[in-house]
Amino acid sequence: MAEAQVSCDNDDKQQCQPCSRKSDNRAAVIFCLTCKEFQCLDCSKGHDIYAFMNDHKLVSVAEGQSHVSSTECDDFDATLYKCVKHNKRFKFYCKQDNTLLCTKCAITSHGKCENIVDIEDMDGQGRCDKLKNELVAAINLTNQVTELLDDANSRLSADIRALSDKLKDMKARFIQIFDDFTDEILTHASVYSKSTNNDLAKKKVKCETQVQSMKKDVRTLDSIISTGTPAEQFITEHRMLDDVQHAVKDATSIHEELSTIDINCSFDDQFKKFKSKVQSEFNSESFKISYQLRNPSKLEFVRSIELKKTGDDLEEPFYSGFSFLPDGRLVVLDNFNSKCLIYDVNLNVKNTYKLPYKYPYCVAAVSDDEVVVTSGGNNRLDFLNVSKTNKVTFKRSCEMNAQYDSISMMNNENFVVSTIDHIKPFRIVSMSGDETDINIKTSSKKYPVGTNYCTYICGRSIIVQADRDEDKIYIYNIESGDNVVVKDELVKSPCGLAVGPYDHVFVGSNSTKCLVEITPGGRVLSSHQVDMMSPRYIAISKDKKLLAVSNTAKDARKLSLYKIA
Repeated sequence: MAEAQVSCDNDDKQQCQPCSRKSDNRAAVIFCLTCKEFQCLDCSKGHDIYAFMNDHKLVSVAEGQSHVSSTECDDFDATLYKCVKHNKRFKFYCKQDNTLLCTKCAITSHGKCENIVDIEDMDGQGRCDKLKNELVAAINLTNQVTELLDDANSRLSADIRALSDKLKDMKARFIQIFDDFTDEILTHASVYSKSTNNDLAKKKVKCETQVQSMKKDVRTLDSIISTGTPAEQFITEHRMLDDVQHAVKDATSIHEELSTIDINCSFDDQFKKFKSKVQSEFNSESFKISYQLRNPSKLEFVRSIELKKTGDDLEEPFYSGFSFLPDGRLVVLDNFNSKCLIYDVNLNVKNTYKLPYKYPYCVAAVSDDEVVVTSGGNNRLDFLNVSKTNKVTFKRSCEMNAQYDSISMMNNENFVVSTIDHIKPFRIVSMSGDETDINIKTSSKKYPVGTNYCTYICGRSIIVQADRDEDKIYIYNIESGDNVVVKDELVKSPCGLAVGPYDHVFVGSNSTKCLVEITPGGRVLSSHQVDMMSPRYIAISKDKKLLAVSNTAKDARKLSLYKIA
């Protein structure tokens, strides 16, 4: 019988499989790799009795359990270990031909080979580890490609939607240009018509005057012809001959002039201006979809303002949260001075509103004229109305059971909020104030104030969380339960989060003076240097074209605005 160390100490719970089929619960003492069975001492004796079982390989129960767990998984392919030609397990390895052999192969095809060894003498563990590492690396690389393709699909869809909007805008502008062109043509035609009509009217008056004179002469001749004496007729003919000849000559001349009158109103100058205006207004590059899949966004600096004490401020302003309204205005919270400020698109303050409590944390735009505010002074959400004229009024309040920091819209009915000193890093809060835990596996770590931030990627069911103290970004898919952890040298003390074009997430890296751009799949795409120390809080406009950022550096605090290209 093939050698094996028989022991009952390895696992007294493993039962003999042949005995189990006879309802006899005996402990197994060996595992046969060929029979693929756990057997007790009596059942294993068949390996000594029957010749065809002499070459079976017996191992201990513990080794058998390890073998079963590694080879009887769903992905295990038993044919991997058998010769395709003879349907027998591989027993030997020919080093000369680098070929696996069954017993028949060794005899029939490799009988003359001198460097054939027993596979049991070969150690493949290190090689398998290497193969596994190579496969894992290939999987990660392929996943990156998949993410790039998803990203490209998302970007293409967004570009097509944007193209539709561009065409609508182009149509409106073209109609306006054409209307202006029409007005100019009609005005020019009207001026020409007035001038030409004056000339024609003068000619007409002249003709009518001559006709009246000639009609008078005709009446005179009619009277003389019918009643005059021959002498009178002779005198009349003699006196009127020259006048009649001149009248006939003038009538002929006027008639001939009709063939030389040229009514020609040219609009060449207006058409040239129209063509030039259309060409300059509509650049073909604006309707071109072209980008490389790895291209990050570009931030173009617009302007920056320094945050200084003004009016009734007790402290240097500290902007802890802000959000863009759909029309581009910026709603900002001054944490130290308990204020809500409204800025226009040029970062000019349009109004301030004194909040009735200390330490407002974060704000999110709910609609065209409504925002919601989280507070560190008490556990509640406040809803404020912001009118078109920048007037801020209190609307309603919802009492909460926990304290929340960052807040972002999840859908028309719910928000995603980051927690303070709670066993869940984030929760869902409804518009009416109902609080719900998200049923996914997260850290049970409790976050002190200012260390935990989150945002939601609409359409992807993804929550992105920033852990400031651990320099990590967590990306959770709340539908599949999958998660990705981003740990990168560019991400240091991450704080504020905002979702930009193509669902890329911008993170304020407090310790590196930059904003880090991360794809929804967790790939760090780029870092963007900004004009301030310790950038912390970020907001991105609804149309993904503007980005606002503030910082925490004492005596050097700023609010800056960038265009996203």
